[in-house]
Amino acid sequence: MSTSSLLHKLNDANIIVMTEVLHANIFFIIASVATVCFTLLLCVLLYHVIKIVRSIRRIVERVESGSEALAGDIEELRANLNPARLFGFIMNIIPTNRSRSRHSDEEDEY
Repeated sequence: MSTSSLLHKLNDANIIVMTEVLHANIFFIIASVATVCFTLLLCVLLYHVIKIVRSIRRIVERVESGSEALAGDIEELRANLNPARLFGFIMNIIPTNRSRSRHSDEEDEY
């Protein structure tokens, strides 16, 4: 073997090794950029999720305070509710047949 053929084989081996290293470097650069983009996207997504959760928490607090006020009003209504007065109120609202016939007779007289 001559020295030139040996050098030629060494150059070919170096080119192959350099190509593999170059491919690995390109892969790591692309993987790094993709990781940074994914992390930024994840941060934006988490920011919006946190905003939504805070809004839901405020809504739940309003509903809880409203339900407590409503429960207090219902307790007050129960305490003040007299079944006899309620029955009389309902009976006064519902028209009976006698009152209707009396009103129609009075209208005929005029």
